[in-house]
Amino acid sequence: MISCTEFIPAYNELFKYLDENFGRPEVETFWTYLFAPTGKGIPLINFLKKDGLRGAWDYWKGTLTEEAADVVKYMNEEEGWIYSHMRYCPSKGRLLELQKEIGIEPYYDYCGHCDYYRAAIEQVGLCWIRDHIDTDKAQCRSILYDPKVFKGIMKINDATETLVVDPKEAEYFHPDFHSSLNMGIDYIGRVHGFDHLEKYLALYTERVYKPVVENMKKVGALSAIENKIRETYKLEKAEGLLTVENDGAALTVKVESCPAVTHLHKTGREVSPFFRYTTEIVMATLAELGGVNFTMVSYDEATGKSEYRFEI
Repeated sequence: MISCTEFIPAYNELFKYLDENFGRPEVETFWTYLFAPTGKGIPLINFLKKDGLRGAWDYWKGTLTEEAADVVKYMNEEEGWIYSHMRYCPSKGRLLELQKEIGIEPYYDYCGHCDYYRAAIEQVGLCWIRDHIDTDKAQCRSILYDPKVFKGIMKINDATETLVVDPKEAEYFHPDFHSSLNMGIDYIGRVHGFDHLEKYLALYTERVYKPVVENMKKVGALSAIENKIRETYKLEKAEGLLTVENDGAALTVKVESCPAVTHLHKTGREVSPFFRYTTEIVMATLAELGGVNFTMVSYDEATGKSEYRFEI
């Protein structure tokens, strides 16, 4: 399983993989698919249909708090507008930090994917203006407005609501990232085939788990892999689902149920038949990088319950 806290580099690497192998238009095709306002994937459209401008406010209030963004937003529902200033995006910001830490290269138009929320916004008759001038600094601004109400001037008055998210006070934990990863895995496997899915996940593992590979040199492959798996389930708040046995010659991992699969079912999403490979291929790649053998002993598609083993 790839933790929801590691979704951003997985997202970034998928954009790069699609561009490098199929060209920029394929990235845009993927974004169109990912943000399609069907109500089954990214749920913004459900909020908008229910509550209009207020729905957009509620949707981003939840997601930006869970992502621990550094953002200030203003809404005047009576005058039909929302203004947002992303002072430091936790998504692009994390990529910039990973670039310094382990050399991850951000996709050159990474922030372009956010504009694809527009499909849902325009479906309900709202309009959106985005400012991407400072995205290289992990900053952006936007105005979302109702053209039937908004008169073109924003001002603070008694009807204006304010939202300030301070990353120092918010916890970075956004489980719905599992949905977007599920859709991304399904897309590349279904549209481009298993070989490309395997190559993408292997590249992701090699690039993003560099610290694990470095740790293998210090503490040995089995211990380094064990530490990584334990860290993943701790980040997912799911340590109780994990059992690990390491006798120095073999590392056996048992997962009672996958928290990602649980979240997908809980939120009414269909789990991709390719989702299991976010565990199987990632773990097999780590084993190969560490010079040990990997076996997927069992995997239950319905729950993500699994057992797998690494052996010297």
